[in-house]
Amino acid sequence: MGSSTDNRAPQFDTSQPGIRQFQSWIRERTPLAVQLLDGSGVNGVPRWVDAEYLGLEPANGGELILVARQAMALIRPLL
Repeated sequence: MGSSTDNRAPQFDTSQPGIRQFQSWIRERTPLAVQLLDGSGVNGVPRWVDAEYLGLEPANGGELILVARQAMALIRPLL
């Protein structure tokens, strides 16, 4: 049986440039196009990011989309 630390999420290091860029996009409500490793993609405005997921608000205002950070291949602003 593993210890309770085996289930911890990866460390969220806000000193990393990629995390700072995410935070900037969130503050500025920048629309993003996210291409996934399987070739599909989603668009939306980032609402939050944590160690495992990105929360995107769809352009049509629907329910929040959770995108696993490990599934993302490309992220670009739609400006």
